[in-house]
Amino acid sequence: MNRRPTTAFAGATMLLDRGQRNQLRLAWRLIRDERVSGLKFALPALIALYVLSPVDTIPDFLLGLGQIDDLGVITVGLMIMARLIPRLSPGHVVDEHVRDMGMGFPAAKRSGNADDIVEARFNVRG
Repeated sequence: MNRRPTTAFAGATMLLDRGQRNQLRLAWRLIRDERVSGLKFALPALIALYVLSPVDTIPDFLLGLGQIDDLGVITVGLMIMARLIPRLSPGHVVDEHVRDMGMGFPAAKRSGNADDIVEARFNVRG
């Protein structure tokens, strides 16, 4: 049984999930690819700006709590970035990286071909 935890560590568990790690790896590869627009740096820059900013929701001089606040922003920012950057990138570039990483099928294959169609007949008796 593969249940997601409902504890305070649910966000950390999501980051350790294999699918999430692959999303982060894909986002990192897309950030480093020059074919992807400059908009890819906006979210990491906003995260860094918040962490380095002296204005926080919980001040950093409160040892422990202030750093946990920053860690939460970094975690949520990474999760958003992992999902947003592939959507903002050109499809053919994403497909190329997905194929190179061995994560799945390119968009052309996902769209379905005539060879992928399976005909079936179902009889429901009640």
